[in-house]
Amino acid sequence: MTPALPPLSLGVDLTSTRPGTPGGTFMRRFWLAIARGEDLMRGEAKPIRIMSEDYVLYRGISGQPRLIAQRCPHRGAPLHLGWVEGEHIRCVYHGWKFDGAGECVEQPAEDPGFCRKVQIATRPVREHMGLVFAYLGEGDPPEFPPYPAPPQEGLIEAWPVERVPCNYLQCFENTMDEVHVAFVHAPGGSHRAMSDLPLISAEETGWGMIRYGKRKSGKVRVTLHYAPAVTRVIVPPLTGMEGVGGWTEIYFNFTPVDDENHLWLITHHVKVTGESATAYRRKRVEYLERRAMAPPALDVALDLMAGKGRFADVLGHPDLAIVQDIAVQAGQGRIQDRSREHLGRSDAGIIAWRRILARELSSIAAGRSGKAWRRPPPDALPELGI
Repeated sequence: MTPALPPLSLGVDLTSTRPGTPGGTFMRRFWLAIARGEDLMRGEAKPIRIMSEDYVLYRGISGQPRLIAQRCPHRGAPLHLGWVEGEHIRCVYHGWKFDGAGECVEQPAEDPGFCRKVQIATRPVREHMGLVFAYLGEGDPPEFPPYPAPPQEGLIEAWPVERVPCNYLQCFENTMDEVHVAFVHAPGGSHRAMSDLPLISAEETGWGMIRYGKRKSGKVRVTLHYAPAVTRVIVPPLTGMEGVGGWTEIYFNFTPVDDENHLWLITHHVKVTGESATAYRRKRVEYLERRAMAPPALDVALDLMAGKGRFADVLGHPDLAIVQDIAVQAGQGRIQDRSREHLGRSDAGIIAWRRILARELSSIAAGRSGKAWRRPPPDALPELGI
């Protein structure tokens, strides 16, 4: 038996992304997924909390999403309570109106010209692969998109957003833990055939980390981890979607809400066209109908975490893999106590990323700039052999 490795002594808090923390500064250097595009209708405004800061996300009549400060600078009313006018948003309290750049352009009860003295903060916003991304850092944002879309033809679908009650790093690290698949997803679920335990290795790249899971057959599962918290991996079809579409290419975006909650913003690419795409869509409708009739995955996972049932009791849930993953990841606690861990060789990917992250956060804490991360090139999409 291989002895467990001693706990990593990292010397810096890896979990906090609050403003002013090393982790918060690091995360804000990248474009972050903040919403699913189809959940934001034209003319709609919503409150949104990202990394312990509150904003309003709205979509102008042109279709352009915009991210602005949460409150009106007049008397502090929440701006999402107002309404969208063209590309502008008007406060419901006293009618002050702001354009997409944050400039106040109208104050119905004030002297002309006063509005020129008022402005609210805005953030750059773009869309990619069905998700809305924002840049929350200082200065000019990095290149967009933050990672390449698949070059092959097919369907790109954005999943419903899950709000998971734990620190983002627990779930990001889970995507680096390929061994869990043979156990967490063994009792049913889409991954039940992946019982062969892989040998894990990982290496740093200019855009994050590439990880390999080598099977006894010699086949290798390649997974990409883009900084700061995105994973690209090939997975089997969802439960109930077998027989159409084959293995899909999934992009997991883990975006902090605060230090104890985060969002799963997921898109996947299904390599189907023509009649195969038609068959896939037909079966997808059936899956969505089953999903709508089932209890929400988060509620089921929370019941499992509270001891109200067992994994074996929920094998028929259409989002079984999500239920299983939330239960074991959020079940570690809101913020996992990593000082009590005993990491082994199967944790090679987790160990590698923690050292990278600790290095970057320590550099920021010391006042240094850290690594100059680059956008992943399109050729950083190796085919899976599994």
